[in-house]
Amino acid sequence: MSAVKIINTTKKYDDLQVIHGIDLEIEDGEFCVFVGPSGCGKSTLLRMISGLEEVTTGEIHIGGEDVTSLHPADRGIAMVFQSYALYPHMTVRENMGFGLKMTKVPADEVNRKVNEAASILHLESYLDRKPKTLSGGQRQRVAIGRAIVRGPKVFLFDEPLSNLDAELRVEMRVEISRLHRELGTTIIYVTHDQVEAMTLADKIVVLKEGLIQQVGTPLSLYDDPQNLFVAGFIGSPTINLLKGSVTDTKLSISGLEALKLDVKDAMISSRNELIVGLRPQHLKLAKSGNLEVEFTEALGDISYVYLKTVSGERVIVESRDEKLPVNGSKVGIEVIPSKALFFDPKTQLRVK
Repeated sequence: MSAVKIINTTKKYDDLQVIHGIDLEIEDGEFCVFVGPSGCGKSTLLRMISGLEEVTTGEIHIGGEDVTSLHPADRGIAMVFQSYALYPHMTVRENMGFGLKMTKVPADEVNRKVNEAASILHLESYLDRKPKTLSGGQRQRVAIGRAIVRGPKVFLFDEPLSNLDAELRVEMRVEISRLHRELGTTIIYVTHDQVEAMTLADKIVVLKEGLIQQVGTPLSLYDDPQNLFVAGFIGSPTINLLKGSVTDTKLSISGLEALKLDVKDAMISSRNELIVGLRPQHLKLAKSGNLEVEFTEALGDISYVYLKTVSGERVIVESRDEKLPVNGSKVGIEVIPSKALFFDPKTQLRVK
């Protein structure tokens, strides 16, 4: 069993508290991603699980065992960092087997485990090469292979793709996803990139300022965010957030005065002011209107049109039309009312 349980865990550096009472359960074999902006505490939490950071209060359990006070080497974890940290004078084979060699594992067993890991990662033909002859993606696979040979209960990944270019990031996302399917081991993965989180995770944990904002599957966080922060962080391009006001069960949206949406929900119609969330794919361009086209991103079968309202708000609309409006021209938009999300401007919590 390789389930991970974090119980009322905190972390303080002198008077600065960076993790505030985290409670979280990660199931055996689950791919869990910690996501959030820089400084939210996601890497600190990962390092607390690994034992590289001491827990101020609370407990951490791995595989049903309380490991809060255990040395990192005794926790049954293997960690892959942002930097590859490979020994340049060693071959790929030597790099992957070095940790086992240091713990006095017999040479034939080291070779067997290295060969098995190389087969999983498609590194067989690189085993006798030095790291300097490898691409960034290949070096990261070697670093992952070094973790695999240890046979850990839990893999910990700390922003492992940050140093790779865009094409290699996509390739490595596929590799890591395949690796998880083949090994079935619990993976905890830290990233600031919500696209990585959405494409890799079984479960996403959204963090802000050392607090969990929401936990759920990628689509549940996308479709049903519990607050403004989660709504704005999950989704690419980001959700449009505009001021709204309700009068006589009619919702008016700032900058989109031509739109008047019927409001039947009592919780929403009882409020004078709201923040309305409209995702770009839930909007449609209309030929007539007073929104100025600022910029268009043509990405093939999908394009994104950036609009500016008369009052200065920016609105992003997804378009699948082959003919896009010209920059500087005027257009309107249509809304799918059932897809609109509503938030309280004071508490920033979802209204539903």
